[in-house]
Amino acid sequence: MQKPAEPVTDRSRYWLYGGIALLVVAIVYSGILLLRARAGATADRAAVDAALSSNTTQVKFVPEEDAAVGESLGAADAPVVVREFADFQCPACGAFEPTLEKMRKDYVDTGMVRFVFFDYPLDIHKNAMLAAQVARCAGNQGHYWPMHDLLYARQQEWAELPDPLAKFQSYAKEAGVDPDALLLCIRTGNTHDVVMRSQGYGDALGINATPSYGVNGSGYAGVMPYDDLRKLIERQYALAKKPATSGRH
Repeated sequence: MQKPAEPVTDRSRYWLYGGIALLVVAIVYSGILLLRARAGATADRAAVDAALSSNTTQVKFVPEEDAAVGESLGAADAPVVVREFADFQCPACGAFEPTLEKMRKDYVDTGMVRFVFFDYPLDIHKNAMLAAQVARCAGNQGHYWPMHDLLYARQQEWAELPDPLAKFQSYAKEAGVDPDALLLCIRTGNTHDVVMRSQGYGDALGINATPSYGVNGSGYAGVMPYDDLRKLIERQYALAKKPATSGRH
């Protein structure tokens, strides 16, 4: 048998309206928290952008010197150019190399970025000049990048050796280089001048530390996290593509 419905009393109305009011307050409060979270995220992004901007200088790279003294990897018409001035013996450059390797995979191999490497051997690193010449000599045989990568990957093996030449020769076969031709190139000093010209180019641009690098016309110094470098690349890519799409409706 169904129980008769009880009449709605003032007390029942009180609990009903009170429950509704609490529900409304909870919804409003949740909305406020969501807005604050979004505002916080926006503030964090703004802080990152501000930090990147504060570490930026404008650099007027010279395309002719890029071609003459830089070792280039990637599409010649890539909309973004990442340039690095580095020393093969520099520990900070070695620490930055995995970031650049990831950048090469994600952006150079996909045609978005051209990467150009410049030698900037520091006087405080006694083996840096020879390492730069070794890489350039390997480049004369068409194997610059394998040697470049090996020199950074094995940096701790050769950096403090009194004479690392034998160690460099041992890398030759692994890099696809003729060891005898490499040794002859080094002994004749065939690549010394281009390394010195690369260093002079860096001096003219105001480079005074390694690693230093540019993303299009913006210059940076020091080791940067990959996520920050990625943001810079994608920002420059968007700017480079904007004129081509601005006329569309």
